[in-house]
Amino acid sequence: MIEREAAIKVYNEALGAKAAKGKLVRVASEGFFEVTLEISGKNYTCFLPIGATAILAAEPEPDIAPLDVER
Repeated sequence: MIEREAAIKVYNEALGAKAAKGKLVRVASEGFFEVTLEISGKNYTCFLPIGATAILAAEPEPDIAPLDVER
């Protein structure tokens, strides 16, 4: 799960953003992500439509050992 203020990577075609570094501020019930994007060393607040934006956690989830299941 991506928590508020978590470091993220943003993909958005309208912005031309491909793995842009940012922070998730909030997910608004009105249908947008509020994020802070780092562009050219400066931070910008952006409101990105959920339907046209993909966000990923900046760091991968830790590996979890598989469960042994008897069948």
